[in-house]
Amino acid sequence: MTERTATPATSAIDPAQYREVMGHYPTGVTVVTGTSPDGDPIGMVVGTFTAVSLDPPLVAFMPTTTSGTYSLMRDSAAYCINVLAHDQLDLCRFMAVPRPGKFDDVAWSPSDHGAPVLHDAVAHIHCKPHDVVTAGDHYIVLCEVQAMQVNRPTTPLLFFQGGYGGFNTRGMTAKGDADLIEAVRLAEVARPQAQRVARLLGCEAAVLVAANDHELTVAVTAYGGSAEVLEPLGVRVPLMPPLGEAYVAWTDDAAVEAWLARGSSQDPEVVDKYRRRLQAVRSRGFSLSRQREDDHPRYSDLKDAMREYAGGDLTPARERAVRNVIAASSPFFETIDIEDGESYDLGAIVVPVLAPDGRVALCLRASQLPPRASASVVREWVDTLKQAAEDIAEKLDEGNRSAYTSYLQAMPGDFMM
Repeated sequence: MTERTATPATSAIDPAQYREVMGHYPTGVTVVTGTSPDGDPIGMVVGTFTAVSLDPPLVAFMPTTTSGTYSLMRDSAAYCINVLAHDQLDLCRFMAVPRPGKFDDVAWSPSDHGAPVLHDAVAHIHCKPHDVVTAGDHYIVLCEVQAMQVNRPTTPLLFFQGGYGGFNTRGMTAKGDADLIEAVRLAEVARPQAQRVARLLGCEAAVLVAANDHELTVAVTAYGGSAEVLEPLGVRVPLMPPLGEAYVAWTDDAAVEAWLARGSSQDPEVVDKYRRRLQAVRSRGFSLSRQREDDHPRYSDLKDAMREYAGGDLTPARERAVRNVIAASSPFFETIDIEDGESYDLGAIVVPVLAPDGRVALCLRASQLPPRASASVVREWVDTLKQAAEDIAEKLDEGNRSAYTSYLQAMPGDFMM
Protein backbone atom coordinates (compact mmCIF):
# COMPACT_ATOMS: atom_id res chain seq x y z
CA MET A 1 0.00 0.00 0.00
CA THR A 2 1.30 3.42 -0.94
CA GLU A 3 0.52 6.84 0.47
CA ARG A 4 0.22 9.96 -1.62
CA THR A 5 -0.78 13.56 -1.02
CA ALA A 6 -3.36 15.62 -2.87
CA THR A 7 -2.80 19.34 -2.36
CA PRO A 8 -5.98 21.39 -2.84
CA ALA A 9 -5.98 25.04 -3.74
CA THR A 10 -6.35 27.49 -0.87
CA SER A 11 -10.02 28.32 -0.29
CA ALA A 12 -11.76 31.22 1.38
CA ILE A 13 -14.79 29.09 2.30
CA ASP A 14 -15.77 29.62 5.92
CA PRO A 15 -15.56 26.29 7.86
CA ALA A 16 -18.91 26.91 9.58
CA GLN A 17 -20.60 27.56 6.23
CA TYR A 18 -18.96 24.45 4.79
CA ARG A 19 -20.37 22.28 7.58
CA GLU A 20 -23.80 23.94 7.40
CA VAL A 21 -24.20 23.47 3.64
CA MET A 22 -22.77 19.93 3.59
CA GLY A 23 -25.06 19.06 6.48
CA HIS A 24 -27.98 19.28 4.04
CA TYR A 25 -26.67 16.16 2.31
CA PRO A 26 -27.43 12.93 4.23
CA THR A 27 -24.77 10.24 4.62
CA GLY A 28 -24.88 6.62 5.62
CA VAL A 29 -23.28 5.46 8.86
CA THR A 30 -20.73 2.66 8.93
CA VAL A 31 -18.32 1.21 11.42
CA VAL A 32 -14.96 0.34 9.89
CA THR A 33 -13.28 -2.44 11.83
CA GLY A 34 -9.77 -3.82 11.74
CA THR A 35 -7.07 -4.95 14.12
CA SER A 36 -4.31 -3.18 16.03
CA PRO A 37 -0.65 -4.17 15.76
CA ASP A 38 -1.27 -6.36 18.82
CA GLY A 39 -4.16 -8.12 17.11
CA ASP A 40 -6.89 -6.46 19.16
CA PRO A 41 -10.17 -5.51 17.44
CA ILE A 42 -10.46 -1.83 16.52
CA GLY A 43 -13.47 0.06 15.20
CA MET A 44 -14.34 3.59 14.19
CA VAL A 45 -17.61 5.23 13.11
CA VAL A 46 -17.32 6.63 9.59
CA GLY A 47 -19.86 8.70 7.68
CA THR A 48 -17.51 9.32 4.78
CA PHE A 49 -17.69 5.91 3.14
CA THR A 50 -18.26 5.52 -0.60
CA ALA A 51 -18.13 3.14 -3.52
CA VAL A 52 -15.27 4.02 -5.87
CA SER A 53 -14.81 1.47 -8.64
CA LEU A 54 -16.49 -1.64 -10.02
CA ASP A 55 -13.50 -2.91 -12.00
CA PRO A 56 -11.47 -3.43 -9.91
CA PRO A 57 -13.93 -3.40 -6.98
CA LEU A 58 -12.80 -0.52 -4.77
CA VAL A 59 -14.39 1.35 -1.87
CA ALA A 60 -13.05 4.14 0.29
CA PHE A 61 -13.48 5.66 3.71
CA MET A 62 -12.06 8.98 4.83
CA PRO A 63 -10.84 9.37 8.43
CA THR A 64 -9.28 12.57 9.69
CA THR A 65 -5.51 12.74 9.66
CA THR A 66 -5.59 13.24 13.44
CA SER A 67 -7.73 10.16 14.14
CA GLY A 68 -6.13 8.11 16.89
CA THR A 69 -8.32 5.12 16.09
CA TYR A 70 -7.26 5.07 12.46
CA SER A 71 -3.61 5.34 13.46
CA LEU A 72 -4.07 2.12 15.43
CA MET A 73 -5.71 0.25 12.55
CA ARG A 74 -3.98 1.72 9.50
CA ASP A 75 -1.59 -1.25 9.25
CA SER A 76 -4.39 -3.80 9.58
CA ALA A 77 -4.24 -6.48 6.87
CA ALA A 78 -8.03 -6.42 6.47
CA TYR A 79 -10.98 -4.13 7.11
CA CYS A 80 -14.69 -4.77 7.39
CA ILE A 81 -17.16 -2.03 6.52
CA ASN A 82 -20.21 -2.63 8.73
CA VAL A 83 -23.27 -0.79 7.36
CA LEU A 84 -25.39 0.03 10.40
CA ALA A 85 -29.17 -0.45 10.53
CA HIS A 86 -31.61 2.28 11.53
CA ASP A 87 -32.10 0.64 14.95
CA GLN A 88 -28.38 0.48 15.78
CA LEU A 89 -28.02 4.07 16.95
CA ASP A 90 -26.93 2.94 20.42
CA LEU A 91 -24.22 0.80 18.84
CA CYS A 92 -23.13 3.76 16.72
CA ARG A 93 -22.81 6.02 19.74
CA PHE A 94 -20.98 3.33 21.68
CA MET A 95 -18.47 2.71 18.92
CA ALA A 96 -17.91 6.44 18.38
CA VAL A 97 -16.31 6.95 21.79
CA PRO A 98 -12.67 5.77 22.15
CA ARG A 99 -12.38 3.46 25.13
CA PRO A 100 -10.32 0.38 26.03
CA GLY A 101 -12.07 -2.98 25.76
CA LYS A 102 -14.78 -1.53 23.54
CA PHE A 103 -15.45 -4.84 21.81
CA ASP A 104 -16.05 -6.60 25.13
CA ASP A 105 -19.55 -5.06 25.22
CA VAL A 106 -20.71 -5.51 21.61
CA ALA A 107 -21.79 -8.57 19.64
CA TRP A 108 -19.12 -9.40 17.07
CA SER A 109 -17.17 -12.25 15.56
CA PRO A 110 -13.99 -12.48 13.46
CA SER A 111 -14.50 -12.82 9.72
CA ASP A 112 -12.69 -15.28 7.48
CA HIS A 113 -10.79 -12.29 6.12
CA GLY A 114 -9.37 -11.24 9.47
CA ALA A 115 -11.48 -8.24 10.54
CA PRO A 116 -14.19 -8.05 13.23
CA VAL A 117 -17.80 -8.32 12.01
CA LEU A 118 -20.52 -6.52 13.97
CA HIS A 119 -23.68 -8.58 14.34
CA ASP A 120 -27.07 -7.40 12.96
CA ALA A 121 -25.52 -4.88 10.56
CA VAL A 122 -27.33 -4.35 7.26
CA ALA A 123 -24.29 -5.39 5.22
CA HIS A 124 -20.64 -6.35 5.57
CA ILE A 125 -18.00 -5.37 3.03
CA HIS A 126 -14.74 -7.24 3.51
CA CYS A 127 -11.70 -5.54 2.01
CA LYS A 128 -7.97 -5.02 2.27
CA PRO A 129 -5.96 -1.76 2.07
CA HIS A 130 -5.11 -0.69 -1.46
CA ASP A 131 -3.89 2.91 -1.31
CA VAL A 132 -3.99 5.99 0.93
CA VAL A 133 -4.17 9.57 -0.32
CA THR A 134 -3.76 12.54 1.99
CA ALA A 135 -6.45 15.06 1.07
CA GLY A 136 -6.35 18.17 3.24
CA ASP A 137 -7.23 17.23 6.80
CA HIS A 138 -8.48 13.76 5.82
CA TYR A 139 -7.08 10.55 4.39
CA ILE A 140 -8.78 8.83 1.46
CA VAL A 141 -8.28 5.17 2.29
CA LEU A 142 -8.87 3.10 -0.84
CA CYS A 143 -9.71 -0.55 -0.19
CA GLU A 144 -9.99 -3.56 -2.48
CA VAL A 145 -13.20 -5.50 -1.93
CA GLN A 146 -12.69 -9.21 -1.30
CA ALA A 147 -16.22 -10.25 -0.34
CA MET A 148 -19.51 -8.62 0.53
CA GLN A 149 -23.01 -9.58 1.56
CA VAL A 150 -26.32 -8.20 2.76
CA ASN A 151 -27.10 -9.81 6.10
CA ARG A 152 -30.21 -7.94 7.21
CA PRO A 153 -32.31 -6.26 4.49
CA THR A 154 -33.66 -3.37 6.52
CA THR A 155 -33.30 0.40 6.26
CA PRO A 156 -29.88 1.84 7.15
CA LEU A 157 -28.91 4.42 9.73
CA LEU A 158 -28.47 7.92 8.28
CA PHE A 159 -26.75 11.06 9.52
CA PHE A 160 -28.39 14.35 8.52
CA GLN A 161 -27.94 17.90 9.81
CA GLY A 162 -26.28 16.75 13.00
CA GLY A 163 -28.83 14.03 13.82
CA TYR A 164 -29.37 10.35 13.21
CA GLY A 165 -32.44 8.71 11.70
CA GLY A 166 -33.75 6.17 9.23
CA PHE A 167 -34.83 6.24 5.60
CA ASN A 168 -38.58 6.31 4.93
CA THR A 169 -39.37 4.72 1.56
CA ARG A 170 -42.83 6.30 1.67
CA GLY A 171 -41.39 9.81 1.55
CA MET A 172 -41.73 12.66 3.98
CA THR A 173 -45.47 13.13 3.50
CA ALA A 174 -46.49 10.55 6.09
CA LYS A 175 -47.98 12.23 9.10
CA GLY A 176 -46.43 11.70 12.51
CA ASP A 177 -48.30 10.14 15.41
CA ALA A 178 -49.14 13.54 16.90
CA ASP A 179 -50.76 14.61 13.65
CA LEU A 180 -53.04 11.54 13.70
CA ILE A 181 -54.78 12.55 16.93
CA GLU A 182 -57.69 14.12 15.04
CA ALA A 183 -57.99 11.04 12.82
CA VAL A 184 -58.26 8.81 15.90
CA ARG A 185 -60.84 11.13 17.45
CA LEU A 186 -62.92 10.96 14.30
CA ALA A 187 -62.74 7.17 14.23
CA GLU A 188 -63.86 6.96 17.86
CA VAL A 189 -67.28 8.17 16.73
CA ALA A 190 -67.69 4.83 14.97
CA ARG A 191 -66.56 2.57 17.83
CA PRO A 192 -70.07 1.48 19.00
CA GLN A 193 -71.05 0.47 15.47
CA ALA A 194 -67.77 -1.41 14.97
CA GLN A 195 -68.34 -3.32 18.19
CA ARG A 196 -71.88 -4.19 17.13
CA VAL A 197 -70.72 -5.44 13.71
CA ALA A 198 -68.04 -7.60 15.33
CA ARG A 199 -70.60 -9.12 17.70
CA LEU A 200 -73.30 -9.75 15.09
CA LEU A 201 -71.00 -11.16 12.41
CA GLY A 202 -68.56 -12.95 14.73
CA CYS A 203 -65.64 -11.23 13.03
CA GLU A 204 -62.99 -8.55 13.32
CA ALA A 205 -64.36 -5.07 12.63
CA ALA A 206 -62.08 -2.14 11.99
CA VAL A 207 -62.52 1.55 11.34
CA LEU A 208 -60.04 2.92 8.83
CA VAL A 209 -59.29 6.59 8.36
CA ALA A 210 -56.90 8.28 5.93
CA ALA A 211 -53.55 9.04 7.52
CA ASN A 212 -52.22 10.93 4.50
CA ASP A 213 -52.83 11.05 0.76
CA HIS A 214 -51.59 7.51 0.13
CA GLU A 215 -52.37 5.46 3.25
CA LEU A 216 -55.26 4.50 5.47
CA THR A 217 -54.66 3.63 9.11
CA VAL A 218 -56.56 1.31 11.45
CA ALA A 219 -57.89 3.57 14.21
CA VAL A 220 -60.51 1.35 15.90
CA THR A 221 -60.82 -2.43 16.16
CA ALA A 222 -63.40 -4.76 17.71
CA TYR A 223 -63.62 -8.55 17.87
CA GLY A 224 -66.46 -11.05 18.05
CA GLY A 225 -66.90 -14.79 17.79
CA SER A 226 -63.58 -16.60 17.32
CA ALA A 227 -61.80 -13.66 15.65
CA GLU A 228 -58.21 -13.25 16.83
CA VAL A 229 -56.44 -10.01 17.69
CA LEU A 230 -54.06 -9.96 14.73
CA GLU A 231 -53.87 -6.33 13.66
CA PRO A 232 -52.73 -3.64 16.12
CA LEU A 233 -54.00 -0.10 16.02
CA GLY A 234 -52.03 2.23 13.77
CA VAL A 235 -51.39 -0.34 11.05
CA ARG A 236 -51.07 1.38 7.66
CA VAL A 237 -52.88 0.17 4.53
CA PRO A 238 -51.44 1.49 1.26
CA LEU A 239 -53.85 3.21 -1.12
CA MET A 240 -52.69 1.43 -4.25
CA PRO A 241 -54.56 -0.90 -6.62
CA PRO A 242 -56.31 -3.08 -5.70
CA LEU A 243 -56.37 -1.91 -2.05
CA GLY A 244 -58.55 0.96 -0.90
CA GLU A 245 -61.28 0.60 -3.53
CA ALA A 246 -64.08 1.42 -1.07
CA TYR A 247 -62.33 4.65 -0.15
CA VAL A 248 -61.16 5.74 -3.59
CA ALA A 249 -64.46 5.00 -5.38
CA TRP A 250 -66.04 8.12 -3.85
CA THR A 251 -63.10 10.49 -4.41
CA ASP A 252 -62.69 13.00 -7.22
CA ASP A 253 -61.01 12.34 -10.58
CA ALA A 254 -57.61 13.63 -9.44
CA ALA A 255 -57.58 11.26 -6.47
CA VAL A 256 -58.62 8.34 -8.66
CA GLU A 257 -55.84 9.07 -11.13
CA ALA A 258 -53.30 9.30 -8.29
CA TRP A 259 -54.47 5.92 -6.99
CA LEU A 260 -54.26 4.33 -10.43
CA ALA A 261 -50.76 5.75 -10.95
CA ARG A 262 -49.54 3.82 -7.90
CA GLY A 263 -50.35 0.50 -9.53
CA SER A 264 -47.39 -1.65 -10.47
CA SER A 265 -48.80 -2.03 -13.99
CA GLN A 266 -49.80 0.90 -16.17
CA ASP A 267 -50.99 -1.32 -19.00
CA PRO A 268 -54.14 0.35 -20.40
CA GLU A 269 -56.18 -2.84 -20.03
CA VAL A 270 -55.17 -3.24 -16.38
CA VAL A 271 -55.88 0.41 -15.60
CA ASP A 272 -59.26 0.19 -17.33
CA LYS A 273 -60.12 -2.90 -15.29
CA TYR A 274 -59.47 -0.96 -12.08
CA ARG A 275 -61.66 1.89 -13.32
CA ARG A 276 -64.53 -0.52 -13.91
CA ARG A 277 -64.02 -2.00 -10.47
CA LEU A 278 -64.27 1.43 -8.87
CA GLN A 279 -67.52 2.06 -10.74
CA ALA A 280 -68.92 -1.29 -9.56
CA VAL A 281 -67.93 -0.59 -5.94
CA ARG A 282 -69.62 2.79 -6.04
CA SER A 283 -72.80 1.44 -7.59
CA ARG A 284 -73.03 -1.41 -5.07
CA GLY A 285 -71.90 0.57 -2.04
CA PHE A 286 -69.26 -1.90 -0.87
CA SER A 287 -66.15 -3.80 -1.88
CA LEU A 288 -65.17 -7.32 -0.97
CA SER A 289 -62.28 -9.71 -1.37
CA ARG A 290 -62.43 -13.49 -1.65
CA GLN A 291 -59.98 -16.00 -0.24
CA ARG A 292 -59.09 -18.43 -3.01
CA GLU A 293 -56.09 -20.43 -1.88
CA ASP A 294 -55.90 -22.27 -5.21
CA ASP A 295 -54.79 -19.02 -6.85
CA HIS A 296 -51.26 -17.70 -6.99
CA PRO A 297 -50.29 -15.70 -5.07
CA ARG A 298 -52.24 -17.12 -2.17
CA TYR A 299 -54.42 -14.89 -0.04
CA SER A 300 -52.03 -15.62 2.81
CA ASP A 301 -49.25 -14.08 0.68
CA LEU A 302 -51.26 -10.88 0.52
CA LYS A 303 -51.74 -10.87 4.29
CA ASP A 304 -48.01 -11.45 4.81
CA ALA A 305 -47.21 -8.59 2.43
CA MET A 306 -49.63 -6.30 4.27
CA ARG A 307 -48.03 -7.15 7.61
CA GLU A 308 -44.58 -6.43 6.22
CA TYR A 309 -45.74 -3.13 4.73
CA ALA A 310 -47.43 -2.13 7.98
CA GLY A 311 -44.26 -2.90 9.93
CA GLY A 312 -42.43 -0.18 7.99
CA ASP A 313 -38.61 -0.01 7.77
CA LEU A 314 -38.69 -1.46 4.25
CA THR A 315 -35.77 -1.00 1.96
CA PRO A 316 -36.71 0.25 -1.53
CA ALA A 317 -36.11 -3.25 -2.89
CA ARG A 318 -38.32 -4.87 -0.26
CA GLU A 319 -41.04 -2.25 -0.77
CA ARG A 320 -41.06 -2.99 -4.50
CA ALA A 321 -41.35 -6.70 -3.75
CA VAL A 322 -44.21 -6.12 -1.30
CA ARG A 323 -46.01 -3.86 -3.76
CA ASN A 324 -45.68 -6.50 -6.46
CA VAL A 325 -47.36 -9.07 -4.20
CA ILE A 326 -50.16 -6.59 -3.44
CA ALA A 327 -50.64 -5.88 -7.14
CA ALA A 328 -50.67 -9.60 -7.93
CA SER A 329 -53.52 -10.06 -5.44
CA SER A 330 -55.96 -8.39 -7.83
CA PRO A 331 -57.88 -11.66 -8.54
CA PHE A 332 -59.04 -11.72 -4.91
CA PHE A 333 -60.85 -8.41 -5.48
CA GLU A 334 -62.67 -9.23 -8.72
CA THR A 335 -66.23 -7.93 -8.96
CA ILE A 336 -68.55 -10.87 -8.41
CA ASP A 337 -72.29 -11.45 -8.14
CA ILE A 338 -73.47 -13.13 -4.95
CA GLU A 339 -75.44 -16.07 -6.33
CA ASP A 340 -77.83 -18.40 -4.52
CA GLY A 341 -76.53 -21.92 -4.12
CA GLU A 342 -72.91 -20.78 -3.89
CA SER A 343 -70.76 -20.53 -0.74
CA TYR A 344 -68.12 -17.91 -0.13
CA ASP A 345 -64.87 -17.60 1.79
CA LEU A 346 -64.45 -13.86 2.10
CA GLY A 347 -61.31 -12.00 3.05
CA ALA A 348 -63.05 -8.74 3.92
CA ILE A 349 -66.07 -6.54 3.23
CA VAL A 350 -65.53 -2.79 3.27
CA VAL A 351 -68.13 -0.03 3.17
CA PRO A 352 -67.55 3.74 3.16
CA VAL A 353 -68.94 6.16 5.72
CA LEU A 354 -69.92 9.40 4.01
CA ALA A 355 -69.42 12.70 5.81
CA PRO A 356 -71.98 15.55 5.79
CA ASP A 357 -70.19 17.06 2.77
CA GLY A 358 -70.57 13.83 0.78
CA ARG A 359 -66.94 12.82 0.96
CA VAL A 360 -65.64 9.62 2.52
CA ALA A 361 -64.86 10.21 6.18
CA LEU A 362 -64.15 6.63 7.26
CA CYS A 363 -64.26 3.07 6.04
CA LEU A 364 -65.79 0.22 8.04
CA ARG A 365 -64.21 -3.16 7.39
CA ALA A 366 -65.25 -6.67 8.45
CA SER A 367 -62.61 -9.42 8.23
CA GLN A 368 -61.92 -12.86 9.73
CA LEU A 369 -65.45 -13.70 8.63
CA PRO A 370 -66.78 -17.24 9.15
CA PRO A 371 -65.91 -19.50 6.18
CA ARG A 372 -68.22 -21.17 3.66
CA ALA A 373 -70.92 -18.53 3.99
CA SER A 374 -74.05 -18.90 1.87
CA ALA A 375 -75.20 -16.18 -0.47
CA SER A 376 -78.01 -15.15 1.89
CA VAL A 377 -75.56 -14.85 4.80
CA VAL A 378 -73.18 -12.71 2.72
CA ARG A 379 -76.08 -10.40 1.80
CA GLU A 380 -76.98 -10.10 5.49
CA TRP A 381 -73.37 -9.20 6.31
CA VAL A 382 -73.33 -6.50 3.65
CA ASP A 383 -76.65 -5.08 4.87
CA THR A 384 -75.37 -5.03 8.47
CA LEU A 385 -72.25 -3.11 7.43
CA LYS A 386 -74.21 -0.67 5.30
CA GLN A 387 -76.63 0.03 8.14
CA ALA A 388 -73.73 0.58 10.52
CA ALA A 389 -72.14 2.99 8.02
CA GLU A 390 -75.42 4.91 7.77
CA ASP A 391 -75.67 5.10 11.57
CA ILE A 392 -72.13 6.49 11.78
CA ALA A 393 -72.90 9.01 9.02
CA GLU A 394 -75.94 10.21 10.99
CA LYS A 395 -73.80 10.66 14.10
CA LEU A 396 -71.33 12.76 12.11
CA ASP A 397 -74.16 14.87 10.73
CA GLU A 398 -76.04 15.35 13.99
CA GLY A 399 -73.51 16.02 16.71
CA ASN A 400 -69.97 15.27 15.61
CA ARG A 401 -69.35 17.67 12.75
CA SER A 402 -66.63 19.33 14.81
CA ALA A 403 -64.65 16.06 14.91
CA TYR A 404 -64.80 15.82 11.13
CA THR A 405 -63.92 19.50 10.69
CA SER A 406 -60.93 19.21 13.04
CA TYR A 407 -59.78 16.12 11.16
CA LEU A 408 -59.86 17.94 7.82
CA GLN A 409 -57.97 20.90 9.26
CA ALA A 410 -55.24 18.58 10.55
CA MET A 411 -54.71 17.03 7.15
CA PRO A 412 -52.46 18.51 4.41
CA GLY A 413 -53.98 20.82 1.83
CA ASP A 414 -53.65 18.30 -1.02
CA PHE A 415 -55.33 15.58 1.00
CA MET A 416 -56.78 12.81 -1.13
CA MET A 417 -60.54 13.15 -0.66
